[in-house]
Amino acid sequence: MKRTIPYAVTVTLALLLCGVAQAQKATPAKPPSVPKGWSFALPDGDMNTGKDLFIKMECYACHTIKLPKESLAARPGNAGPELTGYAVLPKEYLASSIIKAHTVVAAPGYTVKGWQGRDGQL
Repeated sequence: MKRTIPYAVTVTLALLLCGVAQAQKATPAKPPSVPKGWSFALPDGDMNTGKDLFIKMECYACHTIKLPKESLAARPGNAGPELTGYAVLPKEYLASSIIKAHTVVAAPGYTVKGWQGRDGQL
């Protein structure tokens, strides 16, 4: 019985070391890659969904926009440009303007007025 335990431990360690050695020789998995033919395109906009989102996200806190049969006026002291007519701009530009606010503003003559986001960034 005394020989059985050391023998079992030795065999187990040998198998474990062989497994580790084999794992080190294995080729690494391929890094992730974008599938061929994949592309991203922003979907076309929907006026009603955009209006609902404008209200839900409280964009009117800084921006005014005039829509058919109504006007969503900014709160007093609005910091952002009037957005009426921006629908003619490329949707990629509009998305960039929302994601990276104040990097480029399409409103002629508009200058940033010290706006600060919730994260403290301009």
